[in-house]
Amino acid sequence: MPGSFSPEDYIEFHENPFDDVEKNTKDGESVVVAPWSSNLPEVDVTDIKWHEYQPPAALRRAPHITSQVLVEILYSSIENVRAHAIEEYQKKLEAEEELRKQNDEAKQKIDKGKGKEPYLPIIIQEDKPAHQPRAVVESDATSHHSSVSQTPSISTLESRSKPGKRRMLALRKFFLRSNEKGESSATGSAIESLRRLHVRASSDSSRVDQASGTKTESTEPTEPIECVSCLDDFEPKQMIKAPCHYYCQDCFIRLVTAAVQNEQQWPPKCCLNPIPVQTILRVIPSDLKKTFQDRSQEWDIPIADRIYCGHQRCSLLVKPSSIDPKRRQGSCANNHTTCTICRGPGHKGKDCERDPDMELTNALAEDEGWKRCLNCQALVEHREACQHMTCRCGTQFCYVCGQRWRTCDCTMDQLNAIKTAASTRREQRQFREQVDAEELRQILLQIEEYEREEALKAEMLRQEQERLEEERRQREIEERVRQESIRRRDIELKYEELRTILYQLHDLQLVLLEMDQSEMENELAAETKAVKAELAEKQKVERADEDALMMTKLSDKEYALNREFQIRAAEENDIEEAFLEKLKEYWKDRKDGESEIDAAMLLLRRQMDKGYSSWQKWKKGAMEKFEEKLKEDLTLKEELMYSTKARLDDQCEEKARELARRKASENKWLEMVIVEREKLLNVWEVQEVEGDADSIFDQESDA
Repeated sequence: MPGSFSPEDYIEFHENPFDDVEKNTKDGESVVVAPWSSNLPEVDVTDIKWHEYQPPAALRRAPHITSQVLVEILYSSIENVRAHAIEEYQKKLEAEEELRKQNDEAKQKIDKGKGKEPYLPIIIQEDKPAHQPRAVVESDATSHHSSVSQTPSISTLESRSKPGKRRMLALRKFFLRSNEKGESSATGSAIESLRRLHVRASSDSSRVDQASGTKTESTEPTEPIECVSCLDDFEPKQMIKAPCHYYCQDCFIRLVTAAVQNEQQWPPKCCLNPIPVQTILRVIPSDLKKTFQDRSQEWDIPIADRIYCGHQRCSLLVKPSSIDPKRRQGSCANNHTTCTICRGPGHKGKDCERDPDMELTNALAEDEGWKRCLNCQALVEHREACQHMTCRCGTQFCYVCGQRWRTCDCTMDQLNAIKTAASTRREQRQFREQVDAEELRQILLQIEEYEREEALKAEMLRQEQERLEEERRQREIEERVRQESIRRRDIELKYEELRTILYQLHDLQLVLLEMDQSEMENELAAETKAVKAELAEKQKVERADEDALMMTKLSDKEYALNREFQIRAAEENDIEEAFLEKLKEYWKDRKDGESEIDAAMLLLRRQMDKGYSSWQKWKKGAMEKFEEKLKEDLTLKEELMYSTKARLDDQCEEKARELARRKASENKWLEMVIVEREKLLNVWEVQEVEGDADSIFDQESDA
């Protein structure tokens, strides 16, 4: 078997090429190097969807790589890892979905087993017209039960269609009403939509009635149908449906007439498809029907098995039922006898001369001296006694001359002479048969001996050719195995060099990846520090602004209150002066007027001082509330600034976690891609080594 040789198969060679391979391997100090991926630390990505991250850019950096094999491996490894990761993730999702479905089904089974109420069917009795007679109702019920017992689906449709018929009748009456004043567009569109629904429901009910066996209007096509022969149009009732097309009656009769006149066109066909006999007999006239039946009986019999009447003026078909297989004769419709052997007229009790079996029997009877009965023509053999013979038909005749008994003068000597001659002919025939058999045996022996000698020569020649071919093949295999060992060694050295280059590339890409990750960490740290410093400075400025704003608002509030008090004090001075004028006018020219005026003014000033004291208290309370409100707003803004800082810290921490996940994903990408590259390189090596291994035996397989 090509490609299945081992070193033990070449122990007869002058030099084993596999020993050379082992020797070269030892001399070259070939050492099996551990895969580069074995030095990578294991990356834990249990809770990370690492395949959703893009592979690191370092994996696509391959400077100074010129080997087409490595270039192909570098680009295909990333796509292979991505496809495998997506496939495994899909399988995981499917497994989780299947587990969830199983849990849901188990919960549903548990819920179903917690005592649900049993289902009780609701029987709705069918509405029946009130004016229907009782007998009719009973007959309908009986027929309904019988139809249910036979075809329940049709009866159910029928019971459902009866209320629908009443609705269809009401809709039809509604549609037939005419509105003399016309109707609005909305009403017309509504009626049109109802009309379409009515037509659709009517068609559905007609199909239900056809399925249930009720009488409905005929749905046969009323359009004229074209005859495929004369191309004229006729009513559907006048057409005859063949397996493929429609024919008018005249064309169909002409088709059948042509078929019964020419056996090549039998049986009548439409597009090479035979027309059913029932269709033909239903349409054609009676005279053509008889001819068709006669041709069917005749042409359905194979041509070699047909027997026609041997009389020249008859030539009718002899039906198989009219043939006697024992007598080998048949009769036609005109009672003419025909021989089934020579196909001529009957031989009137004689044997047919063209019967090969009878010819052999007559030759044997001639040699054996058998005689025929003068009555039934049966052959009779004489065994012993005199020449007086009695046939099975009862006829008595002389065995010597064949005449009726006691009508001749034949003697026993003549009988003995006949038997002696028959015995002599029998011995001569047997001797000839023995001589012929011996000659045939000798000829067969000579042929067998000649064939044996030729087979021996051919076998010796074949063995010699096989020996020479085996020697040549062994020499070729030895040379090819030597070349194969050299080729494999070259491939091994080539892939060792490629593997070294690939491992160096892995070292470089690992360093590049670490540099990229370190740069990303530094960028993230710098960005975090800058953002936090910016936020702290911004919040510091906002606090100073808020403090200044609060002091401004307090000053403005106090100024507004003082301004309001000044306005009120001015109004009170005006009131005091007006009150003083009125007091002076009232106490003018009265006794003790001055003292009364001073007492009234003192009372007024006391009341005004009391109001001023109350206002001072109210002002102090209002300022305190306003200051408290401003402090509450400041506290809220402080909380907002604190929450902003907390969110920024959370964002920075999330970015740090995302960077950690990204680093883990990139490390996983690096691990998986490196493993895939090593596998692809091994596959390429195996394919290149084994790809041309069968070429050693190409010439042998071609031979």
